[in-house]
Amino acid sequence: MLDIYYTFGKVASDDFIKYVLQKYYNKPNASLRTTINGKPYLKGDKIHFNLTHSKGLVALAVGKKQVGFDCESLAGKARPAVLSKFTERERAEIHSTTDFYAHWTARESYVKFLGETLAASWRKIEFVQGKIYFSGKETGIPVTQFETENTVFSICGDYQKYNIRKIDFPLAGK
Repeated sequence: MLDIYYTFGKVASDDFIKYVLQKYYNKPNASLRTTINGKPYLKGDKIHFNLTHSKGLVALAVGKKQVGFDCESLAGKARPAVLSKFTERERAEIHSTTDFYAHWTARESYVKFLGETLAASWRKIEFVQGKIYFSGKETGIPVTQFETENTVFSICGDYQKYNIRKIDFPLAGK
């Protein structure tokens, strides 16, 4: 089971992570570390999490297994310059802004799952017919997608079920 928490308003990423970990996982004063590519984690802890944000929404996915998580607001427009960088098979599946962001977030969630950078991995990744391919080979790593609050979300990892909870962060907007 994956738990997803999200909020709107101004909140620093680390503050949101620490708040959720303290309130819902009994991790007071969590000491966040980051990988060389900037992915936050708790040293020596079995909790896995990944943060994403888009147009004022901040969201955190928390589970017991590795997870990549990304979102994009559907209020934006598909970016033609980026669209041209998708593979031919992907472009054949992209017919709307929602399709564009579904493909974008799937790719981004896989990059975050690996703990890599988009720049280093973009050309190696493909999202076709709901599956992630890396260097031309299917990864077998599931991607789950959903929409809420006019935002498309992608979860990369072995999670068949998820709970989503909108929370009011105490300091948001202050």
